[in-house]
Amino acid sequence: MLDKMAFFVNVIRCGSISAASRKFDISVSAGSRWLQSLESQFGMPLLRRTNKLLTPTPAGQKLFEEFAPLVDSAHHIQQSLLDYQEHDKGHINIACTPVYANHFLMKEINDYLVEQPHVTFSLNITPWALDHAGEADLMISANATYQGYREQDLHLVRREIMQCPFVPVASPAYLALYGTPQSPEALSHHRCLFASTLTGSNDWIFTCGPETQMIKIPKNLEVNDSDLLLQGVRNGTGIGYLPEFVVQNDIQNGDLVPLFSDYGTSTWSLNLYYYPPQRASAAASSFKAFLLERALG
Repeated sequence: MLDKMAFFVNVIRCGSISAASRKFDISVSAGSRWLQSLESQFGMPLLRRTNKLLTPTPAGQKLFEEFAPLVDSAHHIQQSLLDYQEHDKGHINIACTPVYANHFLMKEINDYLVEQPHVTFSLNITPWALDHAGEADLMISANATYQGYREQDLHLVRREIMQCPFVPVASPAYLALYGTPQSPEALSHHRCLFASTLTGSNDWIFTCGPETQMIKIPKNLEVNDSDLLLQGVRNGTGIGYLPEFVVQNDIQNGDLVPLFSDYGTSTWSLNLYYYPPQRASAAASSFKAFLLERALG
């Protein structure tokens, strides 16, 4: 019964039976049977199922509030015992933004596995990494920050591991055909490629002195992958607004041309999100420390 109650707590935290079942390494049908058995043992419904959403009943909310701290305590004790092992062992679930995964994450994991070969990983590469906080041990997510930006309040620890400015760029072929825009306002007359997963919307930020402009660029083409966006800009499809590290080689090689050099832009900020020590596994804490040392050391 205790396992079923712990499963129920994870269903509430993950928001779905399927996500909680993955954490418990059981099938979705088995997870559903666990919940039915638990409700039968208590003699009352614990969950409401409407429009594919799961919400606790008043009794379910009471069970969650009372039992969730015990689940966390048991998990912490279990993970603490792993510290006595000679090598790190365990499994780490990571939800990561594509741009970091494509350029950096696999190398970091490879280097870590040389030192800790007994650790296993599952990677969920998604622009919406923070949406998977209920099922991931570590989340690596990026956002575009600028003066006045405020991040949503999350019950996670956040550490910035990388930042760089955005750079508006176009290919020489595109500029030869359509001309070079002389100011950010001129972007309304150009084809623009954007990724709302990078900038949050189709608003591009430009600063000149104390003034900040938010330019709403035309929605000519939206993608959710920075490498695909870069490919489009290289091919002359339109103007892009990308993190500097993504385009710097193309600029140096003359394949892309930076625009509006007199203007500043918003900052691409990459952050590592993780749980406080009492909820983190030994393996996740170890890899988190490894990433931070590599990024900040």
